[in-house]
Amino acid sequence: MRRNYVIDDHLLQRLIDLTTVYEVSVSGLVNTAIARLVETENMTLYKRSECENSVVRTFFIYESNLTGLEILRSKFGLSVFMLVNIAIRNLVEEEDE
Repeated sequence: MRRNYVIDDHLLQRLIDLTTVYEVSVSGLVNTAIARLVETENMTLYKRSECENSVVRTFFIYESNLTGLEILRSKFGLSVFMLVNIAIRNLVEEEDE
């Protein structure tokens, strides 16, 4: 399903960089990140830089991931925006290690 999400600019740029490494779409990476977040429930919050910009981006998200995000939203009381950014940040940090 198509969904619009507000993504921190530096996270989106890292996803774009990773598409050349793994030859996968940005949406594919976002789905992987969300699936891992749903599985691990690694809700490490992070502080955004005050000068950080955010962008609205449309992604194709698997229905199972949308369901997982709703479960996490209810369980942890975080917005879907925050959950998606946490999922992406977790994926990016994992790749940077």
